[in-house]
Amino acid sequence: MNIKKYILALFIPAALCSCDKYLDVKPKGKLIPKTLQDFDEMGGHPTLLSAGNAYAEQMTDDYYMTDDRLVSTITSRTGKSYLWMKDLLRQEDDDSEWNGPYKNIYTLNLILQEIEKLPEDAQGDRKRIRGEALLNRAFAYWTLVNLYAKDYNAATAATDEGVPLSLATDLEAALPRSSVAAVYDLILKDVTAAITLLPSTSKNVYRVNKIGAYALAARVHLSMKNYKDAYKNASLALAEKSNLLDFNTYSFKVPAKPFSGINNRPLNIDNPENVLYRTSNFSTIVNNSLINPDLLAVLGEKDLRYVFSYTRLDRLGAPSPEPFPLFLNQEMNYSIGVPELMLIKAECAARDGNKEEAVQLLNTLRKKRFRPADYEDLTAATPEVALTLTIAERRRELVFKGLRWFDLKRLNQEDRFKKTLQRIYKGETYTLEPGSPRYVLPIAPKILLLNPNITQNPR
Repeated sequence: MNIKKYILALFIPAALCSCDKYLDVKPKGKLIPKTLQDFDEMGGHPTLLSAGNAYAEQMTDDYYMTDDRLVSTITSRTGKSYLWMKDLLRQEDDDSEWNGPYKNIYTLNLILQEIEKLPEDAQGDRKRIRGEALLNRAFAYWTLVNLYAKDYNAATAATDEGVPLSLATDLEAALPRSSVAAVYDLILKDVTAAITLLPSTSKNVYRVNKIGAYALAARVHLSMKNYKDAYKNASLALAEKSNLLDFNTYSFKVPAKPFSGINNRPLNIDNPENVLYRTSNFSTIVNNSLINPDLLAVLGEKDLRYVFSYTRLDRLGAPSPEPFPLFLNQEMNYSIGVPELMLIKAECAARDGNKEEAVQLLNTLRKKRFRPADYEDLTAATPEVALTLTIAERRRELVFKGLRWFDLKRLNQEDRFKKTLQRIYKGETYTLEPGSPRYVLPIAPKILLLNPNITQNPR
């Protein structure tokens, strides 16, 4: 297989999409990474922090498009995603959700392979570089398996098809899909090893550390319904970092024109709530979208998460003609943050019968999200009520953070949280039932053509 053809096949490796001198794999006339410093720089490249699942936001019940907006995109990935169409991609289309993580995986495998040939150093850099590569690989596989496979179910994970598992840098490999269980086994293996290898702090936001590894472990275990392990790892991360932003410190730069910007709101890269920093591969995909009325009913207009994220005014400050509030343009933050960890801990506590701890965690968070005059403590008479409150709070807090689509898949396994989604376009109703095969993304025709060992997801 020649290199040009392989770019369109399984991985589309970062090593073949040169961004800097260390992202070329042994090309003629290029600098080849050889030293620990080379691999350290390679492992700190910002592209490795891209989450790669932005299109999923358009399929959730947080996102809304009018017919007028949808008609111009109905033949594109955007319109097809919004209506949960069977065929999202044309024969010639690339798929950034697939390609991005696999590019990163290729680069990370290269690092892991080559640093084993280098001697350990006194500073422990080799150990740290390995830990960073393992954690970033685990994140990439967690994203892929949640997009292209059924939600984790312990009873069926060993037979449910997952995604191809690449652990090497073989450019000729045409790997079949591994099971969901095998993918999660690798993810947990990588995260567990990373925890033992990483330092407690990192030199900048592009580098991962032990606290971030605990955070990812908490998210992964929640996906697997391993609630005790999710609670444990969330607690370990929160014991080291518990910063919460107070939305009461925010204000509009020009109150009559909300799109003018917000005072005191940090850039995502500087957000003190971040525990494991991640970016979106398409951060503008939700700009100028409307709030889904279902989300608006849950969020309410007194919640500061609504106040500083949505507006009924247009860019000039005039009343918007749209039926629902507009999303205020901002870069999506796909990081694992303190609020998410608090919500993981609260959910696990409620599922374990500890309603008091669950509600206490929710109230600690909510006090930073409401004006004092609008705030009221939540109460729960039973653990079941506490769990319902937690799931609702998770919806409010994690809007456009790359998790709602995965939450819908996960919670659809429980009768009490199953939800049918609907869209109406030009008078026709489109429905997504709980457990629908359309919760699993199709694999791009281009990928299937070049790697016949990969089977397509039923839609």
